[in-house]
Amino acid sequence: MIVDAAAVADGATLSADLVVIGAGPAGIAIALEVADAGFEVLLVESGRKRFSRDIQKLADAAEWDRDLHAPMSMTTRRQVGGTSVIWGGRCVPYDPIDFDQRPFVGDSTWPVSYTDLLPYFQRACDWLACGCAIFDATLIDHLPKTLVPGLVDSEVRTSTLERWSVPMNFGKYYERRLRRSNRVRLVTGLTCTEIVCRPGESSADHLECRKLGGKRIRVRGRAYVVACGGLESTRLLLASPGPSGKGIGNHSGHLGRWYMAHVEGVVANVRFRTPPHATVSGFERDVDGVYVRRRFSFTRDFQQEHELPNIVAWLANPELADARHRNGALSFAYLALSSPFGPLFAPEAQRRSLTGENVPGAPYGGAERSPLRRHFANVLRDRGSTARFLVHFGLKRFLTRDRRLPGFFAQSPSNVYPLQYHAEHLPNRESRATLASDRDALGMPKLEIDLRFTEQDVNGVARSHHYWDDSLRRTGCGRLEFLHDDVEAAIWERIGGGFHQVGTTRMSVRADDGVVNADLAVHDVGNVFVASSSTFVTSSQANSTFMIMVFAVRLADHLRSILRSV
Repeated sequence: MIVDAAAVADGATLSADLVVIGAGPAGIAIALEVADAGFEVLLVESGRKRFSRDIQKLADAAEWDRDLHAPMSMTTRRQVGGTSVIWGGRCVPYDPIDFDQRPFVGDSTWPVSYTDLLPYFQRACDWLACGCAIFDATLIDHLPKTLVPGLVDSEVRTSTLERWSVPMNFGKYYERRLRRSNRVRLVTGLTCTEIVCRPGESSADHLECRKLGGKRIRVRGRAYVVACGGLESTRLLLASPGPSGKGIGNHSGHLGRWYMAHVEGVVANVRFRTPPHATVSGFERDVDGVYVRRRFSFTRDFQQEHELPNIVAWLANPELADARHRNGALSFAYLALSSPFGPLFAPEAQRRSLTGENVPGAPYGGAERSPLRRHFANVLRDRGSTARFLVHFGLKRFLTRDRRLPGFFAQSPSNVYPLQYHAEHLPNRESRATLASDRDALGMPKLEIDLRFTEQDVNGVARSHHYWDDSLRRTGCGRLEFLHDDVEAAIWERIGGGFHQVGTTRMSVRADDGVVNADLAVHDVGNVFVASSSTFVTSSQANSTFMIMVFAVRLADHLRSILRSV
């Protein structure tokens, strides 16, 4: 059942066995799984089915470094479906090394292990519609075993895979199940502004919720799940006094700290010496039709030995905005994205970065924008291959009833490709989000964001490129061509974040060391749970969505168990 808060009386009290705050991927999956077990679930969503700028403004931060952190309007979405509305569809798990004790990483002790989470991978894949939970090309018979001939996996691997979702907007993809459910009530246009605890008790009593325009509604449940995204979940906890008088979960001073993103960009091209037609470039398809893509990575032992952050890289397109690529298809893509119709083709942040704007946290952007006439010249000169690209990409991306092609990719006749890296941002206690004195339209304090990177983050990325270069040269398969004399300076120039919001409600074994426990329950308020990447202790090489779903389905199992026992 889906209802709008406008249909609920001012001052009303709503109740259910479980209350979930936020109808993004985690919130929707938890709500439906717990409801399927026979429990009443109330799903509270600040946004509506359609995007509202006024509601989205509620997420605006008060202060942040514009050169280092993207605005919240680009990185979050207050809408049914949450950030999946603007998500590209990449599904990647964490690796065993992310859960290892790594002295060079600092304070990074997880209360769960990789093997604890592995049984939930397939269920996460099912929710994300990304096929089988296989992330290694050597385990898929019909795929080539190497990226290029002769580049056999050793300490450097090129067989690790990312999988791609449909991609899906969870709000649309699961709308029918939400509407037909007799046990899930999704209330839209209703924002939770405070979790209220019982005086003298370590549990939450109810939620105070408001609608733009002034209506107030109270919500009660036996258990509560905060699934508002990384920074917004943190903000709600900070704004809700717990038993200690501080924000819920801030008993140990960790709430809002350890804020991590990722380090990404391009500082080198890879030039292969192998036949161009033999390079596995772009996207491949699994036996069930799911798109997959290969990445450069390192073995667990090699990373430990050389004290490297977890990092991957993949073959990418040249900067679209710079017409010196002389590729008609890429120029056509640039012209389309730059046109008034550009917002129809890509989310705002992706479109801006692809067309040359420097968006913090995006791997591209800041490139020289060539005059439009040079792009038109590329299209005309390369009109045959451009036409073939339009037919192929148009059919596979926009007109297919099957899976949509995740993106476009231009094969290089010279076998030279930009190498796009995506690296772990190491934990740093001083990287944080706090409450500001400024308030939003509903009276909630806004956030002040202080995202920090260190020399260790940058140095790890630079050293990783040199190890990749050594491997390519040693095997005779190619080499890296660095685009800058000072590689570390180039990494610093691109550094930024905001799209992957990790670490600010970190999990821990002991209450003194974090915000939530291994079951994602807040240490000092046992009936409040957090389902968000904000609970992750490290950021890994992976974007957050897949592991958010892994923890979400694991939490759904735990909630079913405790609701039965109460």
